[in-house]
Amino acid sequence: MSLYRTWRPLTFADLVGQDAVVRTLSAAIESGKLAHAYLFSGPRGSGKTSAAKILARCVNCALGPTVTPDNTCENCVAMLAGTALDVLEIDAASNRGIDEIRRLREAVKFAPATMRMKIYIIDEAHMLTREGANAFLKTLEEPPAHALFILATTEPEKLPVTILSRCQRYAFRRIAVPVMIDRMREIAGQEGIAVEEDALAAIAYRAEGGLRDALTMLEQLAAFSQGAPVDAAMLDLAFGSSGRSFAQALIGAIVARDPAEALRAAENAGDAGIDFQVLIRSLIAGFRNLLIARIDPNLLARDLAPDDAQRTAVAAQGLSQAMLVRALRTFGEGLALARSGGNARLELEAALLRFILTPEDPSLDALGTRVATLENAMAVSGPPLPAPALRESAAEAAPAAAHAEGVSLHQVRAAWQRVRTKVESERQPLRAVLSRAAVESVEGSSVVLKLPSNWNADLVREHAKLIEAAIAEVLGVPLQVRARVDASGFSAAMPEAPDADALFDYANERIR
Repeated sequence: MSLYRTWRPLTFADLVGQDAVVRTLSAAIESGKLAHAYLFSGPRGSGKTSAAKILARCVNCALGPTVTPDNTCENCVAMLAGTALDVLEIDAASNRGIDEIRRLREAVKFAPATMRMKIYIIDEAHMLTREGANAFLKTLEEPPAHALFILATTEPEKLPVTILSRCQRYAFRRIAVPVMIDRMREIAGQEGIAVEEDALAAIAYRAEGGLRDALTMLEQLAAFSQGAPVDAAMLDLAFGSSGRSFAQALIGAIVARDPAEALRAAENAGDAGIDFQVLIRSLIAGFRNLLIARIDPNLLARDLAPDDAQRTAVAAQGLSQAMLVRALRTFGEGLALARSGGNARLELEAALLRFILTPEDPSLDALGTRVATLENAMAVSGPPLPAPALRESAAEAAPAAAHAEGVSLHQVRAAWQRVRTKVESERQPLRAVLSRAAVESVEGSSVVLKLPSNWNADLVREHAKLIEAAIAEVLGVPLQVRARVDASGFSAAMPEAPDADALFDYANERIR
């Protein structure tokens, strides 16, 4: 039998990582105030179905209702074996239609055969069809006194609000990494599996809060190791690299501002077969952990193993919050572009170079933050004699940065990706057009965009106000947008023909 089945919790005391749920359900059982319908929602492997089965035994145990079913009486044994007539487990993914729910509605009218209550555990409840959910609603509205419903789902938002409002809701949390490590260590000891601490931590990270997934991996590694101690390297051999180690290498290169090393780390990840969207998410998670550690290291207790949390806290002290926030913004934009159909590797490499080669955030907001930080430092340490003049100069310099004449071509090109992201978030059809636009020059109060065809240029001119607003928001500078067609790639003897994507976008805009 699989480890996760062998070690499935039999009482609420065995249910790890869900203290709030256990406390509330135990209080309801002890007070005799059970509801007629419960909704257990949360990520996979967090204990929803196990809790539903425990609750069923608490209600129907021969000694019950009790918080601690004996699991040895006739009723408990039948429920553990799955042969109890009065406890029905229904997979909503397979029985999701109106006909199946109608049969349930007819069966629920009859009293329990041998037990105290008739209990229906409906797994993956969000898979019910709309018609099936509507049919089930009638039963929830007027349930018989002998019936209790427990719905389990990973996606409660897909259930109709009419069903949600008739259930007591319990949110199961992702199981904290240290809790999972402790539980796996205990089970490995009982099963005689030799496993190193770094392997336990690596399994917990891969499981992403699901203890069932963690135990499945532990069992597979025990077979893979053939009796040898399980270590983290063995985990990579058995399941492939997760991307976490490559993300750490990328973070090291980014902090050292070494673009060559960053690109080399990305190439190594590609050679190892890492999905680049997964790698970007791991990179964002790494910077998120550093930012959290910079603010309050204690907040990492749930997400990281103790040793990793300590190392992250030490590493974060040498980094500024502004730098970490900019990293999250930069790579978050890269992930959004990769998801929207771009080349994920190209978007990662572009984000890496954009972040490393731009030493500071060029936006006006960042300038204002640096000026405010400088003034606060002066106020704390006691400003020197020329400090008033310095503050006046800074105050004059900040507004001056808002004038278009103070913006360089390099600044506009560095900020262009963020401008694109803002424009495309409001007008998605412009994505194909802006991907072909190149910032050619800054002339006075205008930025000149070079485009390959009149079709593209027409769309840019039509939406110039939207692009100009995005530029003003990102750079803090009002710039007019001018489009210039570079027709050098077209034959003079032939009329210009747009590419399919540009024509499609152009037609869409005309229809709108």
